[in-house]
Amino acid sequence: MLGSADVKLFATFVLLVLGALANVFNLAVTLAQKQRSGGGGTVAVVICFISLGNVLLQASTFVLVMSVWVGVLCWPDLPFFFCLILFVWLSSSSVSFWSVAGLSVLYCVKVVSFSSVVFRALQRNISVVLNVALSMTLLTSCVVFAPFFYLHFQKETLPNSTEGASCVIRKPLFPTWVDVHVYVVVFISYLTLMPLAIMLPTSLRLVVFLCRHTSSMQKKQQQHGGSNAAESYLLVCRLTVALVWVYFTTLLTISLYYFHAIFASGLSADMLFLGLSFYCVASAMLLTWSNKNLREKLSLLLCKRKTKARRAEDKQEVTATV
Repeated sequence: MLGSADVKLFATFVLLVLGALANVFNLAVTLAQKQRSGGGGTVAVVICFISLGNVLLQASTFVLVMSVWVGVLCWPDLPFFFCLILFVWLSSSSVSFWSVAGLSVLYCVKVVSFSSVVFRALQRNISVVLNVALSMTLLTSCVVFAPFFYLHFQKETLPNSTEGASCVIRKPLFPTWVDVHVYVVVFISYLTLMPLAIMLPTSLRLVVFLCRHTSSMQKKQQQHGGSNAAESYLLVCRLTVALVWVYFTTLLTISLYYFHAIFASGLSADMLFLGLSFYCVASAMLLTWSNKNLREKLSLLLCKRKTKARRAEDKQEVTATV
């Protein structure tokens, strides 16, 4: 009979598989489009960063779940590969979060009109600014999370354990030259609060603009008739709102876990693993449905599978008739 730990592991594994398939699809289609077009726009670059970050995040999350499940935290010494996976896990999540914030800024700057000279200059050079910002994100992530390479277990004399004794989970510690409370506040701010401070105002401004534009488009459509442009804008508006809430709940989960773990008795890591797995699945799906090229490729792929299935059924019916 499966225990609660096995059920949580299975649920996390299912979410990781679904998210990996969705993110690999987004990454492959976007890279193929960039190769055909001979370059690609800034949106394609940001989608590649988000998708690649999510794939690495999911892979490292699964390795962490398996490591905890097999009892790595009960070993006498903390293995280096566990520190390396933690570093990749945090760095990839940081790249994904900052890329989502960059995508929100890109949509806002491209669509909304500004009267300020500074914002107009940003609007003209948004591609260069975002490319530099994404490159800096890779560098700063490596610097911010470098102390995780120095995690270790406290040296202490453990009692003689007997065979079959239960696992005693030990808490990894940072070296003495790291002020834990200050460092946790710094890297949580970098990982969650700063991207959120960028994404929320830009996303809300974009949502307000899209709602107003959709309202005017609906009035014109009712008066003169026309295309489904209003429905398309409304779809983007809803997806943007959904992405904001997915992002916000994920960051809230991460912040709650780390602050509670450092200032209180600690929470189970299962909540954090499930939260990040859900983020990868939801963000990949929202990216697919908000991008026209990804949406069309997915529809084409599903149509091909349905056509093949129908042809196979027709062949079986003909064979049975004969």
